[in-house]
Amino acid sequence: MHVLEGQVVRLDLSNDKVIYENFKQYYKIVLGGRGVNEYILLNENSVGTSCFDPSNLLAVGAGLLCGTGAPGASRISIDSRNPFTGGIGSANAGGDFGYAMRRSGLTNLLVKGKAEELSYIIIDDGCTRVVRSPELRLKTVSETNKIIKEREGEDFEVLCIGPAGENLVYSACVIVSENRSASRCGQGAVFGSKNLKAIAVRGTKTIDVEDPDDFDKAKESCLEALSMDEFNNRRMKYGVYCYTEPWSIESPYRNFSGEVPPEDLKKKLMPDEFYKYKVGSKTCKGCPIGCWAIHKVADNGCHLYVEALQGNTIHNFGAKLGISEPKDVLKAHYLCNEYGLDEDATSNVLAWAIDCYQKGIIDNKLTEGQKLEWGDVEWVNNMIEQIAYRKGFGGLLSQGCLSASRKIGRGSEALCVHVNGNDLFECLWTSVGWALGVTVSPRGGTHTRGGVIEERLKGTPAEILIKLFGIPAIEEPQSYVNKEKLVVYMERLNAALDCLGMCMFTHSSRFSMLLPDHYANLLATATGEEFTASDLLLVGEKVQTIERAYNILHIGWSRKNDIPPAVFFNRPLARKYNLDLQQYELLLDKYYEHHCWDKNGYPKKNTLKGLGLDFIDHKLEENGILLS
Repeated sequence: MHVLEGQVVRLDLSNDKVIYENFKQYYKIVLGGRGVNEYILLNENSVGTSCFDPSNLLAVGAGLLCGTGAPGASRISIDSRNPFTGGIGSANAGGDFGYAMRRSGLTNLLVKGKAEELSYIIIDDGCTRVVRSPELRLKTVSETNKIIKEREGEDFEVLCIGPAGENLVYSACVIVSENRSASRCGQGAVFGSKNLKAIAVRGTKTIDVEDPDDFDKAKESCLEALSMDEFNNRRMKYGVYCYTEPWSIESPYRNFSGEVPPEDLKKKLMPDEFYKYKVGSKTCKGCPIGCWAIHKVADNGCHLYVEALQGNTIHNFGAKLGISEPKDVLKAHYLCNEYGLDEDATSNVLAWAIDCYQKGIIDNKLTEGQKLEWGDVEWVNNMIEQIAYRKGFGGLLSQGCLSASRKIGRGSEALCVHVNGNDLFECLWTSVGWALGVTVSPRGGTHTRGGVIEERLKGTPAEILIKLFGIPAIEEPQSYVNKEKLVVYMERLNAALDCLGMCMFTHSSRFSMLLPDHYANLLATATGEEFTASDLLLVGEKVQTIERAYNILHIGWSRKNDIPPAVFFNRPLARKYNLDLQQYELLLDKYYEHHCWDKNGYPKKNTLKGLGLDFIDHKLEENGILLS
């Protein structure tokens, strides 16, 4: 099977009807993966339909290069509506599912309707069927994987939801290959709304590239660049949490209090303290990095094997909630994975609740007699379970802090830190590029689309900076100069990589690792078609524009949605660092100009025409939205 061969399958769970269509019609526009998912969602999701309506489309897409052996090509995108924002919902994960899906002959799976009872989907070398499985009701992620593999075969790759998804918890995620989390945007709840517990895939076909010799050379060039990078080698040793320290000064300590965490907390959560518990590592199919760390911790007389610890985890449970022991942080991460919860959103709503309690906004009656204190490990673990099952106080927290604060009132809204309803993990005080990239993300406040870490760009040769950004140097993190260029570049690059299925850890915002030329060379030698770095980034711009248009169409997204939370303007970190609203507004103008959008953040007619996306103009006009 050639890399450009494959099928998009459409499945209606209401009647089990399956339709196959050729993938190539979409490839010419947006390559694959996330791009194909969101192109179809924009064209086919009806305005005004809720996230949990059976007609809402759910899309799972494997990147174009998954299964080819391209270094780091293993990722899938899961896209639908976002329960938090109402706009585009998009999650991405590694693991082995994308590799198997492409080798089954499928590129994208589109699901609509709702099964009469809990079900899972089987894809076996491209043949798709639905299995009714009420016995999986409220099973955890590990239990679900065990049952499906015992029934279908150990060689199936599984993605599934836990109890949180079935209970339509907004922070529910999808867990891939038992431990890889496709988080943010509540895609697990969309699965649950369709009575869809899991998807299992087996693929035995080979994927042929057009020019095997040159493709192998392109792979070797990538592997050489990765092997020579010091940061990448630390990641191979420690796992994702490989930084020299948990944080320097900036952290979401105690619900973005603006205080600097005490030094003793920081020392307890250093990477080497977690490394003591590391017993092994895994790697996603096709990836040379192996950042999938495995930790072993004692728990009530037995041992927990905790996989895929993230850098976020230390901020979420260590700084934000005040948990000081690595083994307790690992346990909280384990529970979120088992119940199918996005730990970023979960920790945020828990921090909001503690903050409200400490300030006297909520009381023991609302918390059912529970005292809410920072660092209370037992309470945190109990609440993770309560949120997943929507029990007691956890039921109030299950839709995020914005929903909970609107129900409670009494000033609790001011303590809820979110971007467009999406609970926030990221701090935005000290880095302007990071703040802009996080806030304008179409999926609602996340760094993995356009977030820029300026410190990682230090030392990049001027010729590379000029080639990529048109500037000879990177300004300091708190400078507003040229930050729009960095963010737009990162948006384009990461969108293109999601279309290819390439992991962003292959660049990690460092130009000592893989560059756009590396990715373009892989794509060109695999497909036999000419692709330059500019061509690849143009695809990324198309995807970014499609997402922007989806939000404009469905929720009226505009300039007001691109402003960071007030806390980062009004509550200085360490009484020193904060964003400046006037300068940020001017930066936003430049960001829009760099995308060729108008002052409200709407794409212009000529912009869409130049991208070959004229259909967006017509679609918006049909719904009463006129572009300039």
